[in-house]
Amino acid sequence: MKVAAITITYNDGYKFKEWCEYYEEYKYEFYVHIIVDNGSLPDYLQEVKTYFKDSLIIERKNNGGCTGAFNDGIRKALEDEKVEAIMLLGNDIKLKKDSVTKLYNYLYSDDKLGMVGTILLKKDSNIIECYGVNITKYGRKTYCNKNENINKVHDSFRIVSYVMGGMNLSKREYYEKVGLQDEKLFMYGDERDNSIRANKLGYKLGVTKEAIAWHQHINIKGREFRLPFVCFLIARNHVYLAKKHYSILHTIVETFYHFFIQTLHFIWKIHKKSIREGYYYHCRGYIAGLRGNMDNTFMH
Repeated sequence: MKVAAITITYNDGYKFKEWCEYYEEYKYEFYVHIIVDNGSLPDYLQEVKTYFKDSLIIERKNNGGCTGAFNDGIRKALEDEKVEAIMLLGNDIKLKKDSVTKLYNYLYSDDKLGMVGTILLKKDSNIIECYGVNITKYGRKTYCNKNENINKVHDSFRIVSYVMGGMNLSKREYYEKVGLQDEKLFMYGDERDNSIRANKLGYKLGVTKEAIAWHQHINIKGREFRLPFVCFLIARNHVYLAKKHYSILHTIVETFYHFFIQTLHFIWKIHKKSIREGYYYHCRGYIAGLRGNMDNTFMH
């Protein structure tokens, strides 16, 4: 089993201790561990180098987001002909022992499987965050078994529309044929774009309950929610992907549908500053997507 695991980081000092603890539990299952730093401050980067002495560290000069950084890692992994499978692994993901091996065995149980993922649980719990994602013919997504107890799920394996981006394992040929991530996205929406392209080539994507991961969602101290620009990227990228894979009419309908949903959410919780802030950035994102503005230099 030759698995190359790729983790990206960017000034993640606030969750570095937890990342190191998680890594100690699963590092023995990797053939090589690649860390892509997205242009962090020197002190933090040195901390990463000091702890992860056995990892291969790629130092970017600027922040390429998830897509740019993961692509750097994937390219590096593909340079080694011994690498059989490539794992994308967030540094706030906690894995149950032997989950990498179980994912690998599932991946190679079917020639048509290109990418697989674990069942993903909420922080230190038995409550499901996601057991795969399904997309309707209109491009809307449903997180399978969300908020259910893992013990109520009986199927150990299932085929889904797509696998979550921060915890998955793919055959090397998957990236060689489907291609790398769309760097215009920067972050968010990459797994949907990737799966649409994969499905067109006949690949199946699956998840398994045999492999378990917890998404710890470690935020910057004092922040309950993600940064506002995340709302901008989610909204913009949703419109961009609709234009990329569907018709103009579909794009317009979906944009107004999601705008309507966000507006209702805004009215319902207008008293919260974070909701007002998020709504503003969602609106900016929809406008940028419709205009085709995919410039990410403001993130650097």
